[in-house]
Amino acid sequence: MNERNPIGLIDSGIGGFTVLKELQHQLPHENIVYLGDSKRMPYGERNNQDIIQYAESDIRFLEQKGAKAILLACNTVSSLIDQIETKVPLFSIVEAGCMATAEMCTEGEVGLIATTATVNNGAYERILKKYSKTVRYIPKGTKTLAAIINNHPDELLLLERNIREAIEPILQVSDIKELLLGCTHFPIVRKTIEKMYPNLKIINPAERQIRIIYEYLDKERLINGDLYDGITNIYTTGSPQDYRIFEDKIGQLQIYCNHLKQTVLDID
Repeated sequence: MNERNPIGLIDSGIGGFTVLKELQHQLPHENIVYLGDSKRMPYGERNNQDIIQYAESDIRFLEQKGAKAILLACNTVSSLIDQIETKVPLFSIVEAGCMATAEMCTEGEVGLIATTATVNNGAYERILKKYSKTVRYIPKGTKTLAAIINNHPDELLLLERNIREAIEPILQVSDIKELLLGCTHFPIVRKTIEKMYPNLKIINPAERQIRIIYEYLDKERLINGDLYDGITNIYTTGSPQDYRIFEDKIGQLQIYCNHLKQTVLDID
């Protein structure tokens, strides 16, 4: 393991691009290996045993690529991080989200929208207690929003309907001022959410997650000291074309598309 080894990044689809964008912004010299497991997306409607199995096969792939650390961009996987076997350090987007929430809010209720599995696992509520005793989440699981964002990103009316179905039940029980996006797909439609709910302050865990891995790399002397920008390799179990489309939608991604490959993993 040395400083030029890549940082691994896992998501069940293209949602992890929102974390990738922040990683490239904060650590531009790092090499990155991204795996989007679109073939088995969405993870959020799977049972825990399947999610753990999928996550461990994803992790083995990135370990074979020499990852020195792995970002779990998938909230569903992160909610089960304690049950996942790995040879390299894992960094949870759920942990980052709880830290970001505690830093932004001192007391009261915060809305949380996430996949059904993430909400049912209760990881956000459990981990938030480590960082705040005076803030609590009002969670709402959505079975459809991540898949709609992934597969129908240009259908605005469909997106808006699913966003309302996720957020309105929270507003009916609490006068929240902040909303945590507990799925990395959701920041892709952040502007739409802000337009629909201008009074809500949005919490995106990605920035905090990158700060956490920077602190680890700095401590372990694994920060890439090269002066040129790192290379991002993207692998997917789905269609590479879908990822090229979202590269444009999310914007400012320094992706070398000639490295975008369809990878068939031993996942069945």
